[in-house]
Amino acid sequence: MRLELDITGDIVERQELLNGTTVLTLEGATADGVWAMTGLLSWNIGTQRDATDDGEGDLTLTRSDGAELFATLSRAIIAAADAEAGADHTMRLSYEIDGGVAEFESATGTATVTGALAADTFTGVWSVEISGHHI
Repeated sequence: MRLELDITGDIVERQELLNGTTVLTLEGATADGVWAMTGLLSWNIGTQRDATDDGEGDLTLTRSDGAELFATLSRAIIAAADAEAGADHTMRLSYEIDGGVAEFESATGTATVTGALAADTFTGVWSVEISGHHI
């Protein structure tokens, strides 16, 4: 099963730690309300412009019928955006799907995200490839 989810939402919490790590809590949904997303994303850019493979996080995608997919961040490329881009950072993220609820209980697969982070909002396109489940 393959899904393309265009999700927009809010950065509901942002922490800037003393060691340079940024931690974000994200909540959003598709425009039709069929899918909701919650997630945690952290990275440390430090003195470099980009953070590559230096992130941690998790993701839950919840469908309107209560079925859920769980995923763990496996790779993060987060870069400071140009001032004209209308965002603070761009992001390219990869996740490993590791189960879920209801029909996705034994799901495996991957999810990749391309998107942007602004002051209090985010946008992203989630490409989700799911295997190991029964519809």
